[in-house]
Amino acid sequence: MADFEKIAKTGDIEPGEIKSFVVGPDMIAICNVEGTYYAFRDECTHQALPLSDGMLDGKTLTCCYHSAEFNVETGEALCLPAVDAVETFELKIEGDDISILIED
Repeated sequence: MADFEKIAKTGDIEPGEIKSFVVGPDMIAICNVEGTYYAFRDECTHQALPLSDGMLDGKTLTCCYHSAEFNVETGEALCLPAVDAVETFELKIEGDDISILIED
């Protein structure tokens, strides 16, 4: 069964910022792209390093370790060395609460 789990407040993540949160055994990153929030696994598919250390330019996230790029909306890998997409999560905003959909 899938449930939404509250993990942050909208004010916790400024525009252009990425923050990482512990959700169960996983690290989930949330970024703010001009007031729209996106959630994804905080792990580069190239070498499993934290994407939240990277740089955000619009919807493009660049891993700071080996320059792999991902679309934060779709998870799509945009350039080498990453070839696999990063897992993304559905989220919802209620008031100032950010919740993500966790699949059991």
